[in-house]
Amino acid sequence: MSKKLIITEEEKKDIKSLYNINEQISFDSIIDYLGDLLKNMGKEKPKPKSSVVTSSGSLDSKWDKITKKVIDEFEGGYWNPKCGHTTKGMGISTETMFGLDRKNGNIESTSEGKEFFRIIDNEKTKLGAKKFCNTWKHYYRGGNLEDPLKNLAAKIMRHQYDNNSKNYFSPELRKRVEANDRLLMHFSYGSWNGPGYFQKFAKSLEAGIKSGKSDEELVKQAISDRKSTNLYNQDKVASVMTSANLNLA
Repeated sequence: MSKKLIITEEEKKDIKSLYNINEQISFDSIIDYLGDLLKNMGKEKPKPKSSVVTSSGSLDSKWDKITKKVIDEFEGGYWNPKCGHTTKGMGISTETMFGLDRKNGNIESTSEGKEFFRIIDNEKTKLGAKKFCNTWKHYYRGGNLEDPLKNLAAKIMRHQYDNNSKNYFSPELRKRVEANDRLLMHFSYGSWNGPGYFQKFAKSLEAGIKSGKSDEELVKQAISDRKSTNLYNQDKVASVMTSANLNLA
């Protein structure tokens, strides 16, 4: 049984004055309302379904860090069949650095792409063919040129991401991806995988969003989507994407 709220006549006058209550309004109904208000004070509103966002800032501020993480974790260094590097598993690849295929990837279609391979070509000229190949062995990461090459690679892949996301993201998917470092890593790496895979991954997460999935659930779905392909590094991708700390500093 609920307790009756009891007040004095003096308190009643104060309440009338405070809330500008006229005599036509049932005073008992006002008291009942105030009693309910007091009983409900402090009660928490139901929380929405968890949708944890792990974000290190805006897309512009974090793209380079996330993409360099992709390079460090998932992509190899230099490869060139003209230097005698093994061709096993390389298919029709041409000269490649950090997974960027010079010809098949049409990398030199941008100013950053031209500069990327110009730096490598300058090394060929400076060192000579034999010394260059002895230095730039399979998986070589560029020595003191690694950082400037990675900076350019991140810019090259930003062009790819911008084009793909423009074509395949809804506004809501873009918002969710670019607010979550793990989802952004998925699509940064998806930019290496090509437009076909990028579109496939986007369609899957669009369906996930429509079904009300949280960010954690979308990350799990992204990992599952990758495991259903024949792409490389799936176990490693899953490990990095679910790690407690992406170490983007």
